[in-house]
Amino acid sequence: MSYLIAAVVLVGVLCLLDLLLTAGLIRRLRAQQAPRASAAADGFTDDGILPPGSIVGPFETRTVDGRPLRNRDLGTGTVVVFLSPGCPPCHAQLPRVVSALGAVPADGAVAVVAGGMDGDADTEHMLKELGPVTRVVHESIAGPVTEAFAASAFPVMCRVRAVGDELVVEAVGEHLLPAPAPSVL
Repeated sequence: MSYLIAAVVLVGVLCLLDLLLTAGLIRRLRAQQAPRASAAADGFTDDGILPPGSIVGPFETRTVDGRPLRNRDLGTGTVVVFLSPGCPPCHAQLPRVVSALGAVPADGAVAVVAGGMDGDADTEHMLKELGPVTRVVHESIAGPVTEAFAASAFPVMCRVRAVGDELVVEAVGEHLLPAPAPSVL
């Protein structure tokens, strides 16, 4: 009988230890997720796009001014920024993006406005702001460029590198925004 009591006590202690370890693990996972969620709410996300080293899928589309754009038209060092009109962080980052992209040659960047309808005030505002500083593509959330880069979170950006006939994601993240053009007084 004493063996049975000892076994029940041992199982109880093991269950209690397992419960404490599980609670600690849950607490640690929540702590790790909190900074990522707040960073995405305040600015650019590093997730939601192909990771570095991935090959960009082929695409063919047109810019808002009617010029053709294909994956082979993007050269090494091109920064691709994905924004969405229905995304509050995208609107918050828009002035910074416009200023930074104004510092690179027109063929050194592409801005993709994914979603939104023609004539919608938010969409038109984004297109109007981005148009003078870079090539702009306006497409649906499931458009060819968005699909080729597997962009699923906004705002997000990457820099690409041409390797033979393929386009490879070189880096992902907000740090890719070039320094804004200096203002002239």
